[in-house]
Amino acid sequence: MPIQVEATQVRMEDGLLVISLVPPIPIGGQSWQFEVLNRFGGVSGRIIKSMASGYYNVSGMNIVNSGQGVMNVAINSVDTSGLQWGNYAFTVTRLDSGNRQAATEGFLKIQP
Repeated sequence: MPIQVEATQVRMEDGLLVISLVPPIPIGGQSWQFEVLNRFGGVSGRIIKSMASGYYNVSGMNIVNSGQGVMNVAINSVDTSGLQWGNYAFTVTRLDSGNRQAATEGFLKIQP
């Protein structure tokens, strides 16, 4: 079961979300996706960032500590420009072959 976390982001400003997997697991060589949705179980992501082995920090995700399962997600001002203020659900999912597992989920609060 993924752990629940809460994060806050100011609308139309750049920010950095630090994700620490609990329990700590090695994440090097794996593919991960960060997705912000209107609600859990939604079908279309409002913000989607991803990273794959060898392609870190291409779309806004970067490994900080591979052995401890710590990664950064860059939330750019353009990512939140079309969002209304309020709470959105987010998930961090491992996407390797034969594996689609939500490791962390929570709420991203967009503030004015």
